[in-house]
Amino acid sequence: MTTSSKIFLVFLLLLVGAGYYLFNEWNSGGASDAVLAEGPVTVTVEEGSGARDVAALLEENGIIRSSSAFTAAATLDGRAGQIKPGTYELDPSLSTEQILDILVAGPPGPDTFRVTIPEGLTVDQTLETIASAEGSPHTVETLREAMTLVALPAWVPQRDLPEGAEAFEGLLFPETYEFTVDTTPADLLTRLVQQTDSVMSEVGFAERNSLSTYDTLVLGSLVEREARLEEERPIISSVIHNRLERPMLLQIDATVVYGIEVATGERPDRLLTADYQFDTPWSTYLHEGLPPTPISGVGRSSLEAAANPADTGFFFYVVEDPATGAHRFTETAAQHEQAIAEIRGG
Repeated sequence: MTTSSKIFLVFLLLLVGAGYYLFNEWNSGGASDAVLAEGPVTVTVEEGSGARDVAALLEENGIIRSSSAFTAAATLDGRAGQIKPGTYELDPSLSTEQILDILVAGPPGPDTFRVTIPEGLTVDQTLETIASAEGSPHTVETLREAMTLVALPAWVPQRDLPEGAEAFEGLLFPETYEFTVDTTPADLLTRLVQQTDSVMSEVGFAERNSLSTYDTLVLGSLVEREARLEEERPIISSVIHNRLERPMLLQIDATVVYGIEVATGERPDRLLTADYQFDTPWSTYLHEGLPPTPISGVGRSSLEAAANPADTGFFFYVVEDPATGAHRFTETAAQHEQAIAEIRGG
């Protein structure tokens, strides 16, 4: 081997090692025990602050759990050097990517306001997020009134919805938006709906897996509510697809929670045994197939997982690590029961 070849090999190994380290930091979310704030926090990024400085600021203020994981994410994303100084209002519920989007875009300009909609929110929660954004001139009431003026995408089925159902559920795309203060409520909501339509068109859902575009959106909302780890989204999607094809009840807790909230106006913190017999059109413990509507807003990664499930033989999963949200996946009911016994006994 020539000297130049040896040098190149050493460089390549160092590069791979660095990449592996950064990926693990990003993917793990870090091992910090930092406590997150309970709501939006205002922070100021000073001129000349680097990604590490910003990450430390965010962790110190309870916006992120791990400064090292955030720095790794910014580095892998290629935007570590693009963070702009200024004052920001950031919510701990935002993903790392969403926080980076905000910091790279910079503070809102004059006569504008910015709103970041996290994944997994219901319509009510989304409207509240828009209304409470700093500088927003809108109220929940004016936004809801404007819904009658907003057209739905052509692929949304025209049908009677169950009592209490939200026609816009799942259609207000979770992302960071900037609007001028004179943007009407109808125009604002139209932009969110059009963004959902655009993302669905980009990935081309209707031709895949024998699901309609709307059903893929519904399935994506189940993935959104069930998955906490990015790498598990396609696997959870595969479980749902496998159960639909068999067919068998999906038995997804999040659908029970959503149905109870629609019916009672109260979102249960945890499900009791009796709740699984609470009959709503969304309960996948009592009704076969997908729910009649999405149960939340759906981010791009969950939509991609819904359209492109992993190729598995899994039909079951159970939370294995409540701290990270990691699941254990199994193929048979017997394996599932064994997994539950091991996890609870361990």
